[in-house]
Amino acid sequence: MLKIIKRHIIPVLLLVPLSLNAQVQEQDEIEGKSAYIQGLEAFEFGELQLAESLLMEAYKHLGDEAGINFALADLYFQLEDLPNAALYGKRAAAIEEDNKWYRLKLANIYRSAGQNQATIDELNTILNYHPNDLDALYMLAETHRDYSEFIKSNNTLDRILEVTGPNVPAYLLKFRNYESIGIADSAIVQLEKIREIDPDNLNTLNLLGEFYALLKRYDEAKAVFNEALERNARDPQTLINLGALYIDETKWDSAGTLLGDFVSDPLNDAEEKLRIAQFLYTRVENAPDNIQLRVETERIFDLLTESENEFGPAYSLAGQFYIQNQQFDKALDRLKTATSLLPQDDIAWRQYIQVLLSQEEYEEAISVGIKANEQVPEDAFIQFFTGSAYMLNDQNEEAKEWLEMASRAPARRAFKSVIYSALGDVLANLEEHPESDRAYELAIRYDENNDNALNNYAYNLSLRGEKLEKAKEMALKAVETVPENSAYLDTAGWVYYRLGDYDRARRYIKASIDTGNASAEVYEHLGDVYEKLGNMNEARKWWKQALEADSTRSYLQSKIG
Repeated sequence: MLKIIKRHIIPVLLLVPLSLNAQVQEQDEIEGKSAYIQGLEAFEFGELQLAESLLMEAYKHLGDEAGINFALADLYFQLEDLPNAALYGKRAAAIEEDNKWYRLKLANIYRSAGQNQATIDELNTILNYHPNDLDALYMLAETHRDYSEFIKSNNTLDRILEVTGPNVPAYLLKFRNYESIGIADSAIVQLEKIREIDPDNLNTLNLLGEFYALLKRYDEAKAVFNEALERNARDPQTLINLGALYIDETKWDSAGTLLGDFVSDPLNDAEEKLRIAQFLYTRVENAPDNIQLRVETERIFDLLTESENEFGPAYSLAGQFYIQNQQFDKALDRLKTATSLLPQDDIAWRQYIQVLLSQEEYEEAISVGIKANEQVPEDAFIQFFTGSAYMLNDQNEEAKEWLEMASRAPARRAFKSVIYSALGDVLANLEEHPESDRAYELAIRYDENNDNALNNYAYNLSLRGEKLEKAKEMALKAVETVPENSAYLDTAGWVYYRLGDYDRARRYIKASIDTGNASAEVYEHLGDVYEKLGNMNEARKWWKQALEADSTRSYLQSKIG
């Protein structure tokens, strides 16, 4: 019995560990595959951190499998962790050396990392296994192009064309390569081949025409553009290209008639008409002294607003054009219509108020600003312009309210500085000097080079006789920023006057007058300086000029007498 027992015990003891090991391996495989599938699903749904955790779990259970390495390479590539992406990509490719997709992924990783030679080596490895693989060939051509190896890129594209026969993507890339190295004739050959394959493609025709125009082969360009118009007489890009060609040839009537007919046609889409107008607007912007171009463009804008009288963007762009052209009455008319058709158009409201300010129509600017603020609340520009209109209209309390609103609205630092500078001016007018100083300080904190804030703060301090050394520093910085500004030069001179440095005061204030833009106040300041210097003849001379320039300074009569 004992022997039998031993005989039976020994096999049982040996079999139990083997059975457990198999179970553990099977369980490991189940858990690994489950983690792998869940990791792929998480990756698909963009849950990248979860995908990483699950794929690493799969790696732990299943070991160095090619599929897991590839999935991890793909994941780290998405996470822009290129070192890890390359690590797992190399492992996948090493396990299955002829797997095209693994090596393409690795080539993409190298390419993103800027490793040109490593990218090319991987692609050539793919081509050793799969000589006619188009994915690898196209990537190789593009990689050579990325690194300005245009001839090598074209050689690779020729290999593609041997495999596929004539095809548009290869010819287009060859065109770009020849264009980059300046071989115009060969570039055109590629476009002509594309034209043979797809003669009705407007994009190809426009590109070919543009290239002929660039080479100043205008007749050939026109022939191509006219061919495109035969296929679609309403294609705006072709019309723009042909119009640009006429403009380059200074054929103003031809350009105006071509584009004007399109814009005035009620059957054409309003957005496409606007695109034509935008093209001309840009051309005028780049050549503001070209009178004929400006005349034709004005005609197009008139046609646009006549044919699309309910289309707000047309009036908004027309308003911008007339501002640029300094036709402010027409600009105001178009912007008024634009804001009624598009009450949420903040740009149109801003321009509307600005034009009114430039024309010194302060009451109207205030009225428009209030309406604009109702339609586009919390717009710092609208509130600032409205506050400025109140300030220029000598309504400082109202100006203060609007500028404080503007200071609380979202805006960039530079514009915040402008707002606080204006608020400082208003508070100074109200003689709320501690508050005005704080506003000026904020203006300079937001933009330490805000010359207007530096000057006005310095001038206000000089009038009060406070912090004169600080005022001098700010005034000189303003002059350094804009040396020919007469007001800034006068401020610097007046600060020196208040400091008792009359010689420097005279030099700066005289420099202000020499700019030709000095005000009566500057003349009076120079008279005051000469009085301190004991030269009463010169003092009276400048006081007289101040009184002639501004008759309201009647108090100067007693100084002159």
